[in-house]
Amino acid sequence: MNLIKSKIFVALGSEVNTGKFEQYSTNAKFEELSKPNGLIYYEVKDLEEASSICRKFIQTYSLGSGNWLGGRVINEKSDFLARISYNGRIWDNENWEIANELAI
Repeated sequence: MNLIKSKIFVALGSEVNTGKFEQYSTNAKFEELSKPNGLIYYEVKDLEEASSICRKFIQTYSLGSGNWLGGRVINEKSDFLARISYNGRIWDNENWEIANELAI
């Protein structure tokens, strides 16, 4: 009997949108460049915490859905477990066309 619970991790990340820089004011450019660029995986205890942390990350950095890259939930073997969408909902598949929302 395996009593050790597998660790789970959620991806947190964003992409700096430099494509629209010409349209931004100087302040907006600095704000955009202050956002994290890339991904990190953060250990969480469950999917509810993963969703909460994703929402806090999005709010803290004022990310739009176009900036948000995170939300992939994996186990310690990097196996896919779930996807957290921009609005904090939890899905059982990475393909939005066939994904079902998971109730927690």
